Amino acid sequence: MASDGEGLLLYSAGFSPFSRRVWMALIEKGVKFEIYEMDIAENQENHTEWYLRNIHPRGRIPVLRHHDMLIRESITILEYLENRFPEAPKLYPQEDTGEYQSVKTILSLIDGEVPDPAIVTFGVARFPEFAENPKISLDKLAVRLEDRRTKDISSLNKHAEEHEDLRAGCESKIAYLQDILKAATDKQTFQQALDKYGWMFSEVEQILATNRESTWLCGDQYTVADICMTCLITHLVGLGLHSRYLGGDERPLLSKYYERAIQRDSYVASFKKGGANVFKKK
Repeated sequence: MASDGEGLLLYSAGFSPFSRRVWMALIEKGVKFEIYEMDIAENQENHTEWYLRNIHPRGRIPVLRHHDMLIRESITILEYLENRFPEAPKLYPQEDTGEYQSVKTILSLIDGEVPDPAIVTFGVARFPEFAENPKISLDKLAVRLEDRRTKDISSLNKHAEEHEDLRAGCESKIAYLQDILKAATDKQTFQQALDKYGWMFSEVEQILATNRESTWLCGDQYTVADICMTCLITHLVGLGLHSRYLGGDERPLLSKYYERAIQRDSYVASFKKGGANVFKKK
């Protein structure tokens, strides 16, 4: 275990696929870390004055604190961990290899070619007929959707009015939430988002077909591409979209890949709150 991991604290939210990416990577790296589990469902803790001022000006999650340094955005955090702990198991291939380019291609698919997962999350809450056997309560998710319309935006507006130094970040987050809510509550836009994810998973099916002899997406090395893909699929499965993307005969290699990926120790441990001391605000 890399001893220099002491001082690592991850601000996380349980259902966020972006938070779970970092949690899994920390476990894979074998570093010591702690988790601060944010209460974003009931108390919108990521939109408190404390969090906006001290952790992330737009209230985004995850954020990694390493001693006095804050690293924001999940991909930036993953890159930081790779560079900061090079002696630990590597999650990126060598940069001058085809495998490295494959990782970058898959990450661009996940984070650049498909709509924000929040659109799908709240779209399912608005249109539950698209879900089949969800693993989470869609009723609670619908309440969270309404909270986004009211409590979140109201709280951010209040901070923007009362604190000049928080205004820019709050206004940016309000605009983001309004865009997400508009897309998620328009049935046609929501369906287009679902279809775009279907397109992406078909692209991944082709990648797996090309690398049929390999264990993982980009070869025999387990990488951040596998972490991010597994977390995304898990998020969609939790929403009740398993049969849309993994069911039937359309993507058999992706289905087998996912079955293999969720057996990974870091994946199992992250759901058992393993690998870290997890605490919440008292």
